[in-house]
Amino acid sequence: VKFGPYFTYMKSLPLKIILAFILPNYSPKTRIGPHDEDVYSVLVGAILGDCYAERLPSGGVRFRFKQSAEHQEYIFWLFDFFRTRGYCSNNLPIKFTQKLGDNFHDCYRFNTYAFSSLLDLYKLFYNSNKKKVIPNNIEELLTPLALAIWIMDDGTFKSPGVRIATNCFTKQEVELFVKALENKFNIKSSLQKNNANYQLYIKAESMPLLKKLVLPYVVPSMHYKLGL
Repeated sequence: VKFGPYFTYMKSLPLKIILAFILPNYSPKTRIGPHDEDVYSVLVGAILGDCYAERLPSGGVRFRFKQSAEHQEYIFWLFDFFRTRGYCSNNLPIKFTQKLGDNFHDCYRFNTYAFSSLLDLYKLFYNSNKKKVIPNNIEELLTPLALAIWIMDDGTFKSPGVRIATNCFTKQEVELFVKALENKFNIKSSLQKNNANYQLYIKAESMPLLKKLVLPYVVPSMHYKLGL
């Protein structure tokens, strides 16, 4: 099953490769997959949102997830998604306290294992300065599951539509999202100025379609991000 022009899901693999995929003491160079479309979709949506992909000196890429404690259901859903597929250890997400300004917040975090086979995905979304960028083929990479993850990370219901925080991207990159959403899903959106940055706003007329696409993947505690 192909996922975009870059990735192929490998259905049958030798036992040695399968073990290298699921055991933590293998090097990233030998942990090569398989990766299916759902895994790529979650990673794409997460990279667009709060996830940080880290390229390691060993040659692999690991993905770091962090959420506030109030989003505990969501980060444990992410953890279980990757754990059951062999992408991270069985150790539960770590709870820690983070200081933001004068306030302290309880958070959870976990990392995936490192995979050399996910380096291409990293290169699509990060430039040489390790800054997130949007690839020109974002339309191919977006799926309903990826969109759901992105909204759970960075979406806010702003009646009558949904606003997605895209502050870290350029105006041209946010315009790519507008075109991708309309071309692929027929979802109408626009840019909203936010100080010196731009945010993506999904219009009210597309909310019924958006809910139909993403609601099957949105955890119950995140339904409020769709105005439910």
